[in-house]
Amino acid sequence: MPAIARKPRPKPAPYNRKPKNKSKNMPATSMKPKQTKRHENLTFHDWLTVFAYIDSHPDVSQGDIAEHFRTRAEGALLFMQSTLSRKLKQRAEVEAHAHDNPNALSAKRPRIVTRADVEKSLILWVRHMEEKGETVNGPMLREKRTRFEDELQVPEEQRVRSEGWVASFCKAYKIKEYRRHGEAGSVDLEAVKIERLRVQKVLAKYRPKDRFNFDETSLFAFAPPDRGLATRQMSGKKKDKFRITLAFACNADGTEKLPVFYIGKSKNPRCFRKVTPQARGFYYRNNKKAWMTSEFFEEYIKMLDIMMRRQNRHICLLVDNFSGHNTSYEPRNIDLEFFEPNLTSFVQPLDAGIIRCVKAHYRRSFCRRAIDLDEAGERDIYKINLLEAMLMAKDAWDSVEPSTIKHCWDHAGIQP
Repeated sequence: MPAIARKPRPKPAPYNRKPKNKSKNMPATSMKPKQTKRHENLTFHDWLTVFAYIDSHPDVSQGDIAEHFRTRAEGALLFMQSTLSRKLKQRAEVEAHAHDNPNALSAKRPRIVTRADVEKSLILWVRHMEEKGETVNGPMLREKRTRFEDELQVPEEQRVRSEGWVASFCKAYKIKEYRRHGEAGSVDLEAVKIERLRVQKVLAKYRPKDRFNFDETSLFAFAPPDRGLATRQMSGKKKDKFRITLAFACNADGTEKLPVFYIGKSKNPRCFRKVTPQARGFYYRNNKKAWMTSEFFEEYIKMLDIMMRRQNRHICLLVDNFSGHNTSYEPRNIDLEFFEPNLTSFVQPLDAGIIRCVKAHYRRSFCRRAIDLDEAGERDIYKINLLEAMLMAKDAWDSVEPSTIKHCWDHAGIQP
């Protein structure tokens, strides 16, 4: 049944809202509001429930039906016999309005719109944008409505100029605001399927323990939490944007995790006290941007190739097609296999949750350390140096369970 059209109304005059007497800091109370004899309107879903009961009990009187729902164990529905009689006469209209929009069953009265054709065009456009994987916001919704009104030649007195209709429209069609995460929305799913099949054929030649994945991630090692719990609004603090790069490599069954590859900015960080990071057992390199380069990657591949040659192993190393992974070196015991562009959010195991797990372990250790500093009387409880951050990152990598790694490999869908 088409939505009921609303007559054009003049713009309402502003009104003065009376301040509430209740303070935010008032203690809670168990007082119940005074009971009134006024009956609340039932939703369309409630009336459909009543109609279904009437159909299954045709010999019960309307008064007995009202009494049955008044004392119902799963929840009372309060209405008079006269109200039921009126609703039975309007049953066809009620059942039709119950399907006006996705949220109509929760409504107590039909939704009134100014132009049903404009609203229908608008919801079809929103669904079209969802199918394309694109984001729609409030200003875009209002602008698109204006354009539909122009195309449909809607008279000026029937056009909606306020912004209040957006909330009602979104509620009626169950449209909510969602924050988009990651890069998966930019990927062609058909290309993902083809890539998974290609990689499966490559990995079928190797045992699970000889299938490796390598990837880098940035870590803002000194950054304190930017949200938390408090009894009042807290002022923000200057964010520490110090960043290092961590590179990880692990095999498909989780039995082997290679040491973390650290990339920082300083050649000899002051916190190491004239002892090089290499002397402390870290695989550490540095450049101005603290990021992976072809030189660093080639050096790492040579080191890994020598290690595999000594173990008399031949492995497959999956990497993304980042320009820093280009190398002229041809390893003898490593088969370098590059993922197709823009698909790593779906097919790369380290992106499937392993790196996320490492960072979660790091943040937990970071917060525990802050508590220790607070108990020790330190003023800056989030103060930390590079050496401590690297040790915590190493412990976080060691804390990742083999089962987690195996699950992420399986989730990526590239296992033969």
